[in-house]
Amino acid sequence: MTDMQPKKMIILDILNILRKHSDEDHRLSQQQIQNLIEKEYEMKVDRKTVRRNLSKLIEFGFPIKYRGCEYDSDDAITRNGKSGEETILTDWYYVHEFMNGELRLLIDNVLLTDGLFTTDRIDLIHRLEGLSSKYFHSEISKIDMDIYGKIKNKQIIMTLEEIGNAIATDSQVSFNYCDCGIDGEPHFRLDNHNNPKRYIVNPYQIISKNGHSYLICNLPQYDDLTHFRIDRIKECKKMDSPSKPLRMLKGFETGIRLSEYVKAHPNLWNGEPVHITFQCKKYMMNDIADSFGTDLRIEELPDGMMKVHVQASESSILHWALQFADAVEVLSPQSLREQIAETLRNALRKYES
Repeated sequence: MTDMQPKKMIILDILNILRKHSDEDHRLSQQQIQNLIEKEYEMKVDRKTVRRNLSKLIEFGFPIKYRGCEYDSDDAITRNGKSGEETILTDWYYVHEFMNGELRLLIDNVLLTDGLFTTDRIDLIHRLEGLSSKYFHSEISKIDMDIYGKIKNKQIIMTLEEIGNAIATDSQVSFNYCDCGIDGEPHFRLDNHNNPKRYIVNPYQIISKNGHSYLICNLPQYDDLTHFRIDRIKECKKMDSPSKPLRMLKGFETGIRLSEYVKAHPNLWNGEPVHITFQCKKYMMNDIADSFGTDLRIEELPDGMMKVHVQASESSILHWALQFADAVEVLSPQSLREQIAETLRNALRKYES
């Protein structure tokens, strides 16, 4: 049983009612708001009180709309009153910050993010659900969490906070990094003395790719970008030392465009982007667009073939082309053709022996 609310709290009660029980598709009359206040807060209020507080909420800047208002698409309802035609203020609703489709997109990203306990996933999803009305359901109860893999790093949220703070304050971060061992567990990457190797990097941005989050950063001893998978970072600490400005790196004098970086590193393999040409069947276009985007130079060839020009690192194209070895032929650079040929010869020898 809810304790009786003081009268001065009525404006907050009305705000909570609108947030919870309304959206553009589920609107409330003043009578319905009265009934919900009585049901949830055990307080009886008259219609004038509801109307007065609704007006105050609008004056205070809360995103509350009603039928026929400036930003509502429905026509206002009018009636003949003592002083002529007057508008009936009804169909009140709260304009939530996120559309339901946007929330579902965010929830999908939570589900696909490595490094979260199942309980943490569910908690985050419930909090995202709370950003809409009660009518939004992510159907979390119907999701089999086991399909999203076992959790390897329970400190991912702290890692993200530490990196986020460092990026915001232009500071370096230090951390240990793990590789997956043959036992399926993370193992520290070691230095020359067989101790856990400590990295110090200049952090710039965090991106999401193929269900994983990556830190885009720079190792101080080099003048290019590299990346580390967030769920493999351990014991991350923001440092007092300032990070190297991005504009000091070769090729990034005007900043970084994440879309360009991801296209140049489709599977997030390291390496400097170079001009690469390959030919393939036209039916490969969906796979090409998924990996490199659509801002490409493509030449149509006979027999349903096409020639594609991309800017990408050789290491990323090497692994990408091997996935589609029977459908893709890299034409240039020659060094990459030779790497692919040698890799395929080595693979063939293993299967022929």
